[in-house]
Amino acid sequence: MTLNQFLFSEIIKPGTVLFLINFFGLTPVFGNVSLRDSLPQPIPIGTSIPASKITIEKMKELKEAGIKYIQVTVNEWFDQEGSFKKAYDTIKEELLQAKIAAQKGGIVVEGIHMPFGRFIDLSLTDEASRKNVISLHKKVLELCQVLKPGIILFHPSWFLNPGNREAHINQLIRSVTELEKTVSNMGAVITIENMTGPEPYLTRNGVTYERPLCSTNEEMLQVLNLLPSNVYAAVDMNHILLPDRLILALGKRLKAIHIADGDGVRELHYYPCSGKGKNNWTSILDALYKVKYAGPFMFECKYNDPKDLFVCYQYLYQKFIIEKYIQPEYQ
Repeated sequence: MTLNQFLFSEIIKPGTVLFLINFFGLTPVFGNVSLRDSLPQPIPIGTSIPASKITIEKMKELKEAGIKYIQVTVNEWFDQEGSFKKAYDTIKEELLQAKIAAQKGGIVVEGIHMPFGRFIDLSLTDEASRKNVISLHKKVLELCQVLKPGIILFHPSWFLNPGNREAHINQLIRSVTELEKTVSNMGAVITIENMTGPEPYLTRNGVTYERPLCSTNEEMLQVLNLLPSNVYAAVDMNHILLPDRLILALGKRLKAIHIADGDGVRELHYYPCSGKGKNNWTSILDALYKVKYAGPFMFECKYNDPKDLFVCYQYLYQKFIIEKYIQPEYQ
C-alpha cells in the first residue's frame, strides 16, 4: 500500500475525525464534526476526463475516491487538421451513454473543455477560416447539450504568427460574442482560459511564434474587458507563475480553474503534491477564498489513482489552514 492509499483510507474511514492543532482548541477539520464557522469550507473536488472514458465503472471509481465533478474534454474527436474523426451520430450516442454513466455514478458534469489547436482557433484572422471554426464549435455545443454542462471553456487562441496580435484579439472578441448566445441558451456560461507565458515568443519545430492570447495577466484582463460581462475567466495554475495574482485581479469573473503544477512556461501538468513545479498552493487557496470562488477544485494533471487527487487536496487544504489560521497565532 502506498502512503497516499494509506492516508486516503484513514481520511475516509467511517467515524474518523481528523484534528488540526488549533490555538483555540482541537477543531475538527474533516470527519463527522463541522468546521468552525470562521474557517473556510473545503472546496469540492473535480477532475478532467476525455468523453470516451466516461463509463459507469469509472464514474463510480471517481465517486468512491471523493470526487464529485468532471470536466469533459473532447479534443479526441478531432484530427490534426481540426476535422471530426467520428460521425456525428456516433458521438451523439456516446455522449448519451456518458450522461447515463455520470448520473448512475453520482458525478456532476461541471463543464466542457472545448476543442483547440492550430486549426481550431477562435482568433484566426482569415474570416472564412474563423467562420468554419465557429460552425465546428456550434456542432460540439449541440452534441454536448445532453450533458447539461454549466461551464463552456475555450482557449483564446493557438500560437500566433508574429505581428498580428491585435487582429487576433479582435477576431477572438468577435467569435466569443457570436458563440455567447448559443452557450447561454444551453443554460451555461463561457469561460476563457489563460495561456502559457509570459515570454512573447517561442520556437516550435524551427518556427517562431508569438505566445497565445491571454498569456499575461494584463492581456487576460484586457480581453475580458472587451467581452460581454457574462463571459468569464478560467485560470490554469500550470500556465502561469504566481496564479494567485491573476485570481485576485479577476475577482468575480473567475468561474473555473485547472489544478496542476508547472513552471508557467511549458505544459507540464504536474500532480500538485509531486514536489515538482513552482506554485504556492497556500497563496492560491487564499486567493480563491478571497474572490469567493464557487466552483470545484478541478484537477487537470497527471495522476496514477483518483484517490491521489483526494489525498492531495486534503493535504493542500490542511496546509492552508495551518499556515493561514494557526501558525500566525504563534508568531
